[in-house]
Amino acid sequence: MTAVLRNVERKCGQKGGSVVAKRLRTWTNDGILDGLLVGFTQSVSTWIGAILLTLQGTSASQPLRIRTLQPRDVTLSGVQATTASARVLLVAAFTAEMALVGLGLNGDLHGNVFLLELLALVPFLISLPALVWARISSKTALMLIIGVGIALQCLAVSAPPTSSDDFNRYVWDAKVQLAGIDPYRFAPDSADLAKLRERPLFYPGTDCAWPLGGGVCSKVNRPAVHTIYPPIAEGVFIAARLASGEASDGARPLQVLAALSAIGVSLLLARQASRNRMPAWTVALWAWCPVTVFELGNNAHIDGVAVLLCVAAVVSARAGKSSWAGGLVGAAIATKLYPAVLLPALLGRKGAVAGNGWRVAAAAIGVVVVSYLPHVLAVGLDVLGYLPGYLKDEDYTNGGRFLLLNAVLPRGILTVAAALILLAGAALAARGSDPRRPERQAVWLVGLTLLISTPSYSWYALLLLALVSMSGRIEWLVLCIAPTIGMLGANHVSHPTLLRTCCYGLGLLAALVGTGLRQRRKVSNALHGVVATGASPPVEAGSVTNHPQ
Repeated sequence: MTAVLRNVERKCGQKGGSVVAKRLRTWTNDGILDGLLVGFTQSVSTWIGAILLTLQGTSASQPLRIRTLQPRDVTLSGVQATTASARVLLVAAFTAEMALVGLGLNGDLHGNVFLLELLALVPFLISLPALVWARISSKTALMLIIGVGIALQCLAVSAPPTSSDDFNRYVWDAKVQLAGIDPYRFAPDSADLAKLRERPLFYPGTDCAWPLGGGVCSKVNRPAVHTIYPPIAEGVFIAARLASGEASDGARPLQVLAALSAIGVSLLLARQASRNRMPAWTVALWAWCPVTVFELGNNAHIDGVAVLLCVAAVVSARAGKSSWAGGLVGAAIATKLYPAVLLPALLGRKGAVAGNGWRVAAAAIGVVVVSYLPHVLAVGLDVLGYLPGYLKDEDYTNGGRFLLLNAVLPRGILTVAAALILLAGAALAARGSDPRRPERQAVWLVGLTLLISTPSYSWYALLLLALVSMSGRIEWLVLCIAPTIGMLGANHVSHPTLLRTCCYGLGLLAALVGTGLRQRRKVSNALHGVVATGASPPVEAGSVTNHPQ
């Protein structure tokens, strides 16, 4: 410390340096400066440990054991200092995220959603360790998370959609059905639907993204193809339009519906966290994540309803309600097809209540068949809509979409290899599925599906994000964010395919490292005989509550 004071005098000049040095000497003699330095050291080391141990599954109720200096005059303990700073940081983080969402979407950043979402990711990621170390009661933490989540969704709804125009197709499909026409019968540009083509979905012009010919432009994307959305999604579109009194051709009713679905998922997750002694920060993974906020409350994607049904299915499976679980996942499949990947994890081949997998499968298939049957009778195979064309346009049929596999396998076998890997993963998940904890199999199976299929669109990661929240497997969070960066960043780089590949590669790396750390911790606990000696069993992420007060 003496050397520091001499350096102050030399750098600041004799007069000013002497004054500063005199004050520092007073603080040093009183032990104040040593206390501040030790407190700062404790805070930094504790925060670094918090991030690492959160990844490995350590909860806030398990204090970190970090050796630090203990100065004689420090009156505020390191734990108290860390708790206070964590609470301040937590408030600052969620306030900053709300400000970015509200002001950004309604201000100059509305046109640069890539930068806006990147900025929003920073306070979101800061808020997670802050929630762990703020040491607030689980009930208070959950109420805070739900409240901030609702506020974020309301702010997202307040602005027009930023990065998707899918809502226009939702509105159009609802108008067609309410006119008494099956949504799978005609494409929007069909002459049979000319009387329905009105402003604002269709307007005069030629210089537009989706021209119809004859001097007419369409806001409905791909107007030359039939709808791709399954029957229950079509029913939801009708419900949203009726709720608005059929008076709105804009996004707002669908934004409100998507925001409500996001809030519904948050409430289910909070209920599960409370019942199963999950740490509260896992709920924030879903409720505060910018992917949830922008893709649901702002962009109004129907995926929010599908994820809500999937989460309800997992909750039902945990409660032993096999038929309900199957029916709900069947409804999710009939809303957005990809939730079918969740089904193997719900079959329940392990545990005391195993053997009801056939009920899950039968209920799921039954709901899908019943929802599609009226449309099949009306239009036949046209019920497939744009699905075959979508798979071709997105390069799934020729293997070009499988970005990670494309880096290691010949192009000619990519589609077959992808199908075989996914089938093997589904079989493994079904074999190891436990009805008491289906989310543990589901999270890696859905993650594997994303890594193999590497979709272009960010909203396909919403189901994985909800499962990460349910299971506490935070190592998959990078993969949840990867499609967003790949999609929005594509217009800002010269090699968008390389960017997407790198994003998914980082997601894979994070999942492998996190899983390896988790398995290493399990092995370490087993080798030390934690259970055999009568101590508490090893704690995994997602098995304990926040620190009670």
